[in-house]
Amino acid sequence: MRPSAVGAVAAVAAGLLLVATAGTAQAGTASGTTTLVGAAVSGQPLTVTVSLKGVYPVVPYDFLLENRCWFGGRYAGPVSSTETYPLLGPWFAGGSGSATSSQVVDLTPVPAGAVCKVAITRASTPVKGSTTPYSVG
Repeated sequence: MRPSAVGAVAAVAAGLLLVATAGTAQAGTASGTTTLVGAAVSGQPLTVTVSLKGVYPVVPYDFLLENRCWFGGRYAGPVSSTETYPLLGPWFAGGSGSATSSQVVDLTPVPAGAVCKVAITRASTPVKGSTTPYSVG
């Protein structure tokens, strides 16, 4: 390969590396919260308010809301029910630079007496501060 071609290939590779690391640097560390709106009742929909901080804009399908339930009434053993909901928005400006949205969780298959945890996940990893445990009445 000629020296000018080697230089061109090296410049392209360096440019691609710069673009890849710039995208990673912007991703940042997200934190979040989940808040139940009302009581969790078997067979009824449950609205969950979701807030993300450290990420804006929120990219569709980048974050999920995961609802895991144990029908035996204890957070032990295998999960009895898991549902995930892509967090698509719409997103609204929340306090302290957070993005806020709402998602409805389906509790139709969840019996009274079950315990559940709702959390925001990104790439199968829970977002820091976003897990909320609750009981179903």
